[in-house]
Amino acid sequence: MATIGINGFGRIGKIIFLQLIEKNANVVALNVPDFDINNIETYLRHDSVHNYNTDWNIEIVNESMFRIQNKVIHILNSRVAKDLNWKKYGVNYLIDASGVYLTRDKAKEHNVEYIIMCAPPKDNTPSFMVNGNHESYNGENIVSNSSCTSNSIIPVLKVLNDNYIIENANFITIHSSTSSQQIVDTVKFKNRTSRSCINNIIPHTTGASKSIYKILPDLKDRIFGTSVRVPVSNVSLIDLNVHLRKNIKLEDLLSKLNSYDFINIDESNFKISCDYNTTKCPSIIDSKGEWLYDFSDPFYKENIYFLV
Repeated sequence: MATIGINGFGRIGKIIFLQLIEKNANVVALNVPDFDINNIETYLRHDSVHNYNTDWNIEIVNESMFRIQNKVIHILNSRVAKDLNWKKYGVNYLIDASGVYLTRDKAKEHNVEYIIMCAPPKDNTPSFMVNGNHESYNGENIVSNSSCTSNSIIPVLKVLNDNYIIENANFITIHSSTSSQQIVDTVKFKNRTSRSCINNIIPHTTGASKSIYKILPDLKDRIFGTSVRVPVSNVSLIDLNVHLRKNIKLEDLLSKLNSYDFINIDESNFKISCDYNTTKCPSIIDSKGEWLYDFSDPFYKENIYFLV
């Protein structure tokens, strides 16, 4: 049985925790450095972006323990992995949402049997993704679930490559702001993300291309991407341009994509980014957008180009 701990309780850690509680998973411990447990109920009941069940029973037991839906959750408090005694609470699966332990050697400091990183690794730690390459998982004990962009784009790329063969592709991620950015300009000038995120469109790099190669190695050197950060708090959009080897009509292509339960073909003319907050579908394609093209005229008779 999986007994789960979560290291890091910011935006990602909190969302994962709430979804696991919703699924009645066996979560027993959180590492939240410098956290005042008296704020736990407010933190869990309120969110500036997502809407979760606020009727759950939440009760503080003591300064390092609370109950939610009659589940006892222990609060750990350390920024040093070696000081965390996860085994004391029976944790054998750790979700690391801190963004700090992104190499195998660092992750091993937690001394937990299985560890999942919530960001692309900085070494050769294997990456696995549902609807990407999860079928090739063979019991590896330290893995990465890659990035948010990768989790959105890879299921679509896999379907396209499996069915029609991708010759080449490029994408731009119009990405919501993240906690690594600055509210106002800062003197600690490292790159463009040192500028204010609330009133700027900021060109930025993305590690999604490398993540794609790790999970779908057949696409190595065939897909490239970049990113811009925009001043919204949630939801990102991927502008994907794909050159396919096999000829297919756009309506048939959309029909094929729609046959997979992890891809949603959205036919609304009115939805915008905030309408997708808290969605659980990883890949949503706007089929009514004016940017969806099928260049199937004689000049392009061998190929289909489209944007999703």
